[in-house]
Amino acid sequence: MNQLFIFRILLHIILLFSIAGCASPTPDLLPAGEILQRAVERTRALQGFHFLIDRDGAPAYLNPDHTLAFGRAEGVYNAPDQARAAIRVIAPGLVTEVKMVAMGDQYWESDLVSGAWQKLPAGSGFNPAALFDPQSGFQEILLANTRALQLEGLQELEELPGQPLYSLSGELDGAELFDLSYGLIGPGQLDMRLWIDPETFEVVRIQLDEPAPPGEEGPDGEKSTLWQVDFWDFDQVETVAPPVD
Repeated sequence: MNQLFIFRILLHIILLFSIAGCASPTPDLLPAGEILQRAVERTRALQGFHFLIDRDGAPAYLNPDHTLAFGRAEGVYNAPDQARAAIRVIAPGLVTEVKMVAMGDQYWESDLVSGAWQKLPAGSGFNPAALFDPQSGFQEILLANTRALQLEGLQELEELPGQPLYSLSGELDGAELFDLSYGLIGPGQLDMRLWIDPETFEVVRIQLDEPAPPGEEGPDGEKSTLWQVDFWDFDQVETVAPPVD
């Protein structure tokens, strides 16, 4: 066996060990309840983040007359009680956008038609700041109202290739979430999926599958509403200020 061949074998072995040493360790598969508890604690401590709330399937209405349906909302949240967002609203023959700003007990919303800002009483519209409140928001609802919680294992999201996440499934009682979401989500039982970063325990994505009330199926006959909430830019704080026309 010549020296060049031996050198190539040794080099190949060194490269294999080098690659193995650089590979990220597989996260420990903790009990599902512990993962959720640690995720809730992390969420409570966050100073801010970006969020996207998306709806698919059967409609979810913003008014009692069922003429304004929620499309999606994207914005920023600053703990403990500030948020601004752009909300896509679907009306008969019209898709438009409404903007909102919440600062404590102050709430502003842009007019659906003119776009002019108007200050409204607290609780008058969909308010993500209430939904993400560190003491009474969605994280507390997850902790108190989740049933049949299971760890499905590690899973990657298409948007985050190469990043394994804890994937949890369970059932969520939607009664409290119904109040916090301005009547959009709930109040019945929802099938839930969570994706959580195993290093930081930050909640990356939540999916909620909600059966549609009789007679309110989606435009293509969908029997449920699928809610997806994504989070990113954890602990980043952006300015939220009263709006100016």
